[in-house]
Amino acid sequence: MHGTPTKIGRALIASAIVAVGIGVAASPASAQESGLTFYSGSFTTAVAHYPAPTGKCETLPATADSHVGWSGFSDIVFYSTADCTGQATGVGTLRSYQPGRWKTFLAS
Repeated sequence: MHGTPTKIGRALIASAIVAVGIGVAASPASAQESGLTFYSGSFTTAVAHYPAPTGKCETLPATADSHVGWSGFSDIVFYSTADCTGQATGVGTLRSYQPGRWKTFLAS
């Protein structure tokens, strides 16, 4: 009988995980984040949103300290110059950093 409570506990945890997963999958597409969002306050306040990569040099918001490429983005490259020249720093689609460290970015 020692294993029965453990098995029941594991089954309840597995059921909860499945229920949460189904809830996320069943939520409307409009409720899902998309595009690239820059935040201040370590992912707490959105300061800029880009729905799709443009291939153009974009200005990084001065207060941005984190970003998430929710969908449609495979890489973000930061530059410390105002025109996306010089040293390129690939940062991926999920990152936090010091605000003001970089000036511009290219997204793909």
